[in-house]
Amino acid sequence: MNSTFSIILTCFLVYGAIIVALNIGIGEDFILHNFGFSGDNLFARPWTLITSIFLHKDIDHLVSNIFVLMFFGTAVENELGKRKMLLIFFLGAIVGDLFSLLVYPPHVILIGASAGVFALIGVGMLIRPLDVSLYPFLVPVPLGLLGILYAFYNTIGFLFGTGNVSYIAHFGGLFTGLLFGFQYEGLKHGLKILFIMASIMILIPLIFFLLF
Repeated sequence: MNSTFSIILTCFLVYGAIIVALNIGIGEDFILHNFGFSGDNLFARPWTLITSIFLHKDIDHLVSNIFVLMFFGTAVENELGKRKMLLIFFLGAIVGDLFSLLVYPPHVILIGASAGVFALIGVGMLIRPLDVSLYPFLVPVPLGLLGILYAFYNTIGFLFGTGNVSYIAHFGGLFTGLLFGFQYEGLKHGLKILFIMASIMILIPLIFFLLF
């Protein structure tokens, strides 16, 4: 089994274990307090830097992360290998958690694999820009273009969004992935890829508007 699907399987197993725990009377507060990440937990329970990655608030949260992880993780793993893919994923998740401390009070608990997934988006869009994803549009979309779209969505969410999404953590993961991508592709070539994909993202709605 490759590393991408090992992470996916772990996420599903942890989600199933949490459902069982809740059904036998272990409270959600106990689980989040001991395994979710927060500023308070950073020193009191440092293992939460890792355990929080595999906790998800509901099935929608889990599945959305899994689908993105499946396409970007597989592309990165095929290009860089299992160990490098795991390093980028976990380092992105940890950096994302640390970024969150800049915005959220110490008692706020954060969970999910999103920051690690965004790290894979950051590197994947540079090193395998022409690989395709079928999620979330159900049609083949190049990873380079999809990565730009995710970065744009996250920026809009950070500036105007509400709710329980840690957009700042996503940025931490994304920046981590981009650093690996620039290191692998070179800064000049990496910026060229970003410029081309950003131009395509702008041109597509413009052409659609002019034609229709």
